[in-house]
Amino acid sequence: MDFLPHLALDKVGYALAATASFVFFLLLLVTRVKNLQRLLLLCWTLVCCVWASYYLLYAVTPYSTKASLLFELLRYYVLLLFLITALNSATNSFRLLLQNKAMLLITATVLVWYPLCYWQLISDNLIFTGSLALCILQLAFLEALYRRSGNDRWQYKPMVISLGLCLLFDFVLLAESALFAQVDNQLWAARGYVCAALLPLIIVSVRRISAWGISVYVSRDIVLQSSLVLASGGYLCLIAIAGFYIRYVGGNWSNLLQATFFALGFAMLAFLLFSGALRRKLKVFIEKHFFANKFDYRQKWLELTRMLRQIDLSKARQYDAILQAWLSAVGYSRGCLVRLPKSTSPHCLAVANRAPLTADELTLISRYQTSFAKQHWIVDLSDKESSFVRQQQDLTQLDVQLILPIHADGELWGLCMINTPDVDKQQLNWELRDYLMLVTEQTASYLLLMEASKIFSENAQFAAFSRMSAFVVHDLKNVKAQIDLTLQNAKKHRHNPEFIEDTFDTLSAMQQRLENMLAQLNNKRHQNETVSAFDAAEVIRQVITLRCAGKKPVPQFTALQQCQLQLNKERFSSVIYHLLDNAQHATAEHGRIDVSLDVQQKQLVLQISDNGCGMSADFISNRLFKPFDSTKGNSGMGVGAYDALHFAQQHNGQLLVKSTEGSGTTFTLTLPLQ
Repeated sequence: MDFLPHLALDKVGYALAATASFVFFLLLLVTRVKNLQRLLLLCWTLVCCVWASYYLLYAVTPYSTKASLLFELLRYYVLLLFLITALNSATNSFRLLLQNKAMLLITATVLVWYPLCYWQLISDNLIFTGSLALCILQLAFLEALYRRSGNDRWQYKPMVISLGLCLLFDFVLLAESALFAQVDNQLWAARGYVCAALLPLIIVSVRRISAWGISVYVSRDIVLQSSLVLASGGYLCLIAIAGFYIRYVGGNWSNLLQATFFALGFAMLAFLLFSGALRRKLKVFIEKHFFANKFDYRQKWLELTRMLRQIDLSKARQYDAILQAWLSAVGYSRGCLVRLPKSTSPHCLAVANRAPLTADELTLISRYQTSFAKQHWIVDLSDKESSFVRQQQDLTQLDVQLILPIHADGELWGLCMINTPDVDKQQLNWELRDYLMLVTEQTASYLLLMEASKIFSENAQFAAFSRMSAFVVHDLKNVKAQIDLTLQNAKKHRHNPEFIEDTFDTLSAMQQRLENMLAQLNNKRHQNETVSAFDAAEVIRQVITLRCAGKKPVPQFTALQQCQLQLNKERFSSVIYHLLDNAQHATAEHGRIDVSLDVQQKQLVLQISDNGCGMSADFISNRLFKPFDSTKGNSGMGVGAYDALHFAQQHNGQLLVKSTEGSGTTFTLTLPLQ
């Protein structure tokens, strides 16, 4: 038994085309922008709706009646006007459109062409041929629009594809009609379906094209319900096809199998439609892929980064500034930043516009730690459907809505608990959750970086003290070496007056060196350095005579030119001794160390060359100037070369090294003269 009235397939196609055009017309009608492109689109969609409705109501073919001739020609004409305005962005008013030569020529042609067709002054072949010419003209304009779109081509692509396919279909229809002087019924029946199917692409393109400013808006709920209805219809179609197939192959059991399958299929559909989880997942999918985001993430990211960059790590109340940046990024007004140490109870690092932590909030924090210690889970206390919220006894006394976790090294480092008046509260959906995760990761990274910076600063202070102590120990060893040398020579020369005089000079130098060491221990090394004028050649000779003469090979010194330096004399002599001592350790007793002093281009140039064991390029690059890395074993501290390089750089000079393994090494120290 046939329960449905017979409907011609062409009528269904034109019904769909009329409905789609009318929906597009309504969507354009509610947009607030007012420009010529929107107005012409409104006219074109309205003409398309009337055009499709006419063929739905009347069983006529195109160009067979005066009304169909009018609708076909008007549909092409309005589309041509729209393409002209789209091609010329400066054409944004009717006055400018009326001045367009292409528009005037097309209008004049249509005004002449329509009366000729209306009074049947030309044959049907010429009517089809004229419409075919208009179709080709539209394709040419469409191609020009796509070619001129440039970097915005992706915006125009859906519209070009949809209109191009429609026009190509009309081209085939009109070409065959012009050839045979009649319209093909099969192509004519498919025309409505083609127009209805391709119209959504035009909607997508209109939303994309920012130059027109047309924002076609469809409610999320409408899209959700429409998607459910569409999915249900598709599901029912599949059930119907499967049911008829069962009936076809089922034999004697066909009615039983068909009835059972339909019942189970409808039960499954009802279950899916009433499933809250399915509806939520579908809604999230639609919001993610078909709607603009609630937040302008680029702008929010820049604002948050700008606020974090303004935080001065050297000043107090850093945590308050971080919390304020956090609240501003989310748009909330109250909050607190809580640290969760492993061994002690939670404590507030910062509080904004609210009271400190209460006992109930400490209990809430403890429960959060128990439930989500290993998870990056954001909790919304206003979500009554959350299992965590349902487990809490009384939330009315808590000044908290959102709990944002801060993790470090896989552990829960702390929490940021924020709130705001009810009028400003935001519902925690997928988008807000993703945005909060983004803000939390950015702010927490800066917070943890600040904590690491504090620890690094403290370690740097200890490292500086240790490094200073190493220099002191290094100098103490040098003082001890001088004392040992003096005592060793005293056994032979204690009755020599010149030796006694040299001994007192040596003791005076050691006393000055010890004072410098005490200043280093008080962290006043550079502040207490005394700058004086001295003869560089004389100081070098003293270092060689008093400090290096006790070990072979004794350096051979040559002063090519005399020069005066304005430096700390004791520091300069210490650097020279470090370099000479390193050369003596690297050179055999029968080897040679040459020291030369010269002045070149207003710079002191001191070269210390030996024919010792030399160094590799890798050693020079990675170990030579690295502090506390010594090749002398327990007798060295590994700070001599490092101190010499630091001294040269401190005085705008250079310390260059040239060495070959097995051949020797040359150190070149350059210092600018005052």
